[in-house]
Amino acid sequence: MKRILILKTGDTARDVSAAHGDYDRWFTDAIPRPGLEFEIRDVTRGAEPEPPELPARRADGVAGIIVTGSVSAAYRAEPWMPPLERFLSQAESWGRPVLCVCFGAQLLAHARGGKVILNPAGWEIGSALMHQTDAALRDPLMAGLPREFRALATHEDRIERLPAGCVLLAGNDNSPVQAFRATARVWGVQFHPEATAAIIDKLIRLRADNLTRDAAAHGLAAEGHVERLLGTLRQPGIDQGRRVLDNFVRICLGE
Repeated sequence: MKRILILKTGDTARDVSAAHGDYDRWFTDAIPRPGLEFEIRDVTRGAEPEPPELPARRADGVAGIIVTGSVSAAYRAEPWMPPLERFLSQAESWGRPVLCVCFGAQLLAHARGGKVILNPAGWEIGSALMHQTDAALRDPLMAGLPREFRALATHEDRIERLPAGCVLLAGNDNSPVQAFRATARVWGVQFHPEATAAIIDKLIRLRADNLTRDAAAHGLAAEGHVERLLGTLRQPGIDQGRRVLDNFVRICLGE
């Protein structure tokens, strides 16, 4: 039986976890595939965690690797990050497809020489419009998505500069790098293809005060800001980005 290795890089808010599970469960719930198992490895546990490697005795059956989101920042080093950065700097050497999501994508870029910053445009949260590049039209991760698509997002940081050799696949005004390919089968996406509207709704409500202040600080109308964010979750096709996760699983399984 094939399995996907999920490298968990932190914990979501307690209220969100109680209702919808933690970061790893967002993925396992979003990939209901018979015959597919999941191995969860929390890379944040312990002061000096082992590198998230694939020893030969455990490599059989690993079809792909996912790196989750996190409340941490790629530009604020924590003790558990260097081993993961080393892995991401050479992830293609394992010969497995790798998908890095949100913080995972930021750390992938950072590990390879890119730049990640606190987003000068402020929080992006809700359902956001993404624009594919010409390169995305030929990329298997983006297969079947329209040139413009909506995806669920929640992040305060963004990738400001991609590493040399990476290929931009999607972006928008808030975050110019929303999806990219690092090598033939290693990708990063800033948005959350594994999330649901209910998860993002919960996060918006939990962060309502901070999001209101953030809007005012970035020149947006603070009054009604939270309601407008929630409104993005009621638009048609809010989570077309889920197709990215479906495509990744197909790539992993050789479909």
